[in-house]
Order: sequence, then structure tokens, then C-alpha cells
Amino acid sequence: MGALAACIIKGIERVTPILKFDLQRLEVEIHGVRQDTPPKMESIQYTIKVTSEESDHRLALLHDNVRKFGTVFNTIAPGTELTGTLIRA
Repeated sequence: MGALAACIIKGIERVTPILKFDLQRLEVEIHGVRQDTPPKMESIQYTIKVTSEESDHRLALLHDNVRKFGTVFNTIAPGTELTGTLIRA
């Protein structure tokens, strides 16, 4: 889950200059459910909280970018129920 949070943060740091996205603060909360036998993550839920004056459309674009281009995100997604939101803090 730490790798997923780092992937989300790094992805946002990478894309904000490209999109000329004004971002003052970023926070990621992650909660997961682990299956014991066989060991794996059953589900992971995340919330990305951003402080920004950007429009809701631009926030959605940022979230789409995280889901589309995150290496760890896309490694986890096929085998785990991975859901989340990006909200304005």
C-alpha cells in the first residue's frame, strides 16, 4: 500500500508541470483488506486529497492521469479490487 501511495504522489508530481496544474497540497489515504489464504490484497481503497483552485474538470483529468499512467497502480489493479476518489481538500 505504501508503494501505491508513492506511485500516486510521484505520478501527480510528474504531471502537474506538464498540465500546468496549480497544486498547493496533496495527501493520499489508503485502506486495504488482506486475504490470508492465499496471501494477497483483496481490496484497496484510496482517497487523494488536493488543495487547488483548479476546476472540477481539471481535477478529474488529474485523477484520470493517475489511473492511466501509474506503474504500481496498473500492476495492482488487475488482481485487486482497486477503487478510489480524488477530492478537493
